[in-house]
Amino acid sequence: MKKLFSLFFAISLILSACGTVSTTPAQTGMPIVTHTATQTVTSTITPLPTFTPTFDVSTIVTVTPAEKAECPTSIPYPEKDFDLFEFWENGNYQSPEEAALALLNKYGSEVLVNYERSFGDSPETMAFQDFTNDGVPELAIRLTLNTSFSSFDIFGCQDGEYHLLLSIPSNGLGYAPIIVSIEDNNKNSVPELTILEGYLSQGGHSFGVYEWDGEKFTSLLPPNHPDQPDSTFLWVEATGKIYYKDVDSDFLNELILESGIPVWEIYYVGLPWRNNSTYYKWNGQVFAPYKSEFTEPEFRFQAVQDADLAFTQQEYGKAVVLYQEAIFSDELRSYSPEIRENLRAIWEAQYGEVPTPTPYPIEDPTEYPSLAAYAYYRIMLLHLVQGQEAEAESTYQTLQDTFGADPYAASYVEMATKFWEAYQSTNKMYDGCAAAIQYAVEHPQILTPLGSDYHGWQSHIYVPADVCPFR
Repeated sequence: MKKLFSLFFAISLILSACGTVSTTPAQTGMPIVTHTATQTVTSTITPLPTFTPTFDVSTIVTVTPAEKAECPTSIPYPEKDFDLFEFWENGNYQSPEEAALALLNKYGSEVLVNYERSFGDSPETMAFQDFTNDGVPELAIRLTLNTSFSSFDIFGCQDGEYHLLLSIPSNGLGYAPIIVSIEDNNKNSVPELTILEGYLSQGGHSFGVYEWDGEKFTSLLPPNHPDQPDSTFLWVEATGKIYYKDVDSDFLNELILESGIPVWEIYYVGLPWRNNSTYYKWNGQVFAPYKSEFTEPEFRFQAVQDADLAFTQQEYGKAVVLYQEAIFSDELRSYSPEIRENLRAIWEAQYGEVPTPTPYPIEDPTEYPSLAAYAYYRIMLLHLVQGQEAEAESTYQTLQDTFGADPYAASYVEMATKFWEAYQSTNKMYDGCAAAIQYAVEHPQILTPLGSDYHGWQSHIYVPADVCPFR
């Protein structure tokens, strides 16, 4: 993002009473791309809900070590060579877990640990360490005996014998779960196990995060759906990943999920795609999402959507820069249903399905004035929520001067006018938003250029309430 945009925008506001700003940036380039300062809020207006975490790091309580568990004593296996598959088959056990438990309780942990290490001491498939903070190691192991039976299991001692403390089955496609990391990211003295739980056919995969709570291993992720409390996993595409990093220097590691870019049919159906990073912060109970951001926008509508996302996350400085890019950048590309079909044809052509399309579809002349006028309107809101009345009025006037006579931007100018008049009459953001939202209800066509079904699977589908978040 060019620093020049910020300077140019500031100058344009100062000069708005004297002239207008050029509003037709050139569109360049056609390759598929796979792929900010914060201002202090001084307004008394109640901000919109955000993901901002409220957990106080100083309240972290270190878990008191549990009473040391007693485990069966390890004794040598009577046969010269041990094979878990043969032990399972010869014992007529119903599952690999049942066979492993029988082995552990009869011979202790040494036989099974040494057996697994004989295949290579891989930290992805086996760990023998204390996960429960009782001073005694548990055995975390990927059990894969054949294509029909594979799972990830944790065995630990309770009341003098081994029990199965956690079991994650294969997803049925032959991929047994593996260990991604074992680390105490929330600093409570009990390590979390991050598990790659399985792949699907086009490379997408899911992760789980588990920690011992004193009685059982429990998920440290919030439910994906309120009505499905057990649906706690993180999903990424084929090239996605997760990792931990202290991004805000509070001595706790945040969990960072990078969505990655899908492949094959998913890419084709849902394009355009960008990597999306979601940040999860420890809130005392789970790693909860608090911020999301995409890689650099390629299309103008993406810059607008990224700015709106930053707005809702109270990243006001970042939002302003992105709105400015939507207005002034000559590098952001236009988008339309025709351009989407062109991108799909380009993707198909690389596999010999269709000839490479040419020329590039003609830009939709209605998109730029629509998105730029909307961006001016949102910058006006940003100024108001920060108590910058003069700057908001200047931006509103710039919008009128620049796009007041543009038929393609007329609806957005009218919406801004409805907001401005309602706000001026009561000096309340709520009333201004109510007027803007009502206008969007009566003129739903203004939502289509902002984000609709042809903008791809990652696009936000705009509804009237999205045009003004303070309501």
